Amino acid sequence: MAPFLRSVEETFRRHGIEAVLDPDGVARPVRLLAARPDEIADFRSLQVQSETGMFEILASDFEGFLKGTILGIGSERRKVQHVRTRDPRRYKVLLNTVEQPA
Repeated sequence: MAPFLRSVEETFRRHGIEAVLDPDGVARPVRLLAARPDEIADFRSLQVQSETGMFEILASDFEGFLKGTILGIGSERRKVQHVRTRDPRRYKVLLNTVEQPA
């Protein structure tokens, strides 16, 4: 295994928050890293704050899942609305999520 991959996995293990990927199906336990706060879009004098939550997940944990997947984070359920890979080594994936009503 590549030393850098071990380092990334250790970061998730030590600093990640516990979550469940696809809680109504596979129910795979995973760890997530919060990526950044919500974005605020400016339209001249109007500011709109996005209700999205950005999380990074190990690519190996998200393999086989797509947009629309549900994440359980504590008592909160979030739906993946967009998936991006910004990591040049492709070890982690950025998930753009929105709250999923109960």
